[in-house]
Amino acid sequence: MMSVEPLDSGTNVTHKNTGLRYTVVEFGDEEVLLSPSTADLQDLVVPLDLFRQEFVESDRFSTGRGRPRRRRTAATAARAPTGPRFKGRIKKMVRDRGFGFIRGEDGKEVFFHRSGLSAADYDNLSEGDSVEYVIQEGPRGPRAENVRGLTGSPDEATPSEATS
Repeated sequence: MMSVEPLDSGTNVTHKNTGLRYTVVEFGDEEVLLSPSTADLQDLVVPLDLFRQEFVESDRFSTGRGRPRRRRTAATAARAPTGPRFKGRIKKMVRDRGFGFIRGEDGKEVFFHRSGLSAADYDNLSEGDSVEYVIQEGPRGPRAENVRGLTGSPDEATPSEATS
């Protein structure tokens, strides 16, 4: 059985019976969000008790994408992305896969994953909603992080950048 302590985001785990590999995206009080290492599988939400019984930690110092990475400690824990905040609208949501696309006010589209915002915020977003976000470089190009819905009228999101 896996340790009771929460795992860091980015920790690789393997399902004991199938050998399928996943990366921990979010470790909650009652469930764990996992992202598969192969593109043909969907993200997985597993109850915490089942996760502890069925999965084992693997490759503590690797991301699974060929780039070595040391496991985070309290001193190296990820900080919230910083930088200019951009505004745009949700162009497309792919709920069953946990991601979507934002069209910024500059017309450029940027990918976002549900791990880039809280679960409640993700569930409340819909296509056409106005959002604010920070752009970070992801493994496959630009990615929106710290995505949050804007309250009020959608027309209130007029400047292309807000101050941080």
